[in-house]
Amino acid sequence: MPLLRHRIKHYYWVVAIVFLISAVALFLSMYDSVVFSILIGITACLFSFTTIYLKALVIDRIATRKSPGIASYLVTVFGLVIRYGLIVLIVALALIFSDLFHLLAILAGYAVLYIYVMMDMFLQLQKER
Repeated sequence: MPLLRHRIKHYYWVVAIVFLISAVALFLSMYDSVVFSILIGITACLFSFTTIYLKALVIDRIATRKSPGIASYLVTVFGLVIRYGLIVLIVALALIFSDLFHLLAILAGYAVLYIYVMMDMFLQLQKER
């Protein structure tokens, strides 16, 4: 599991840097609603990614025969519901308050980490060959 923790920490730092760049752009850009929507998408993505990481930790603890605790089981069981509910919530916010949020920017912000993870995994596979 140390490799997974190292990769997750790396992904969190990448998201933190993108988040900080977007936060600075929020104050410097005249497209504040688009940048704010990207920030909301990034935040939702990070929360969603955290539930996936917690699920991996629970599976690791079960494999090593340690008791992960009831809260970890709940996050694992309801992780998919939490992620889908979060997506529905931010899309509903974008549709209801369309003058404040941009749907495509929220979805782009949500996809940033997943695209980066897929590219990183692909590059790691290419490096191993």
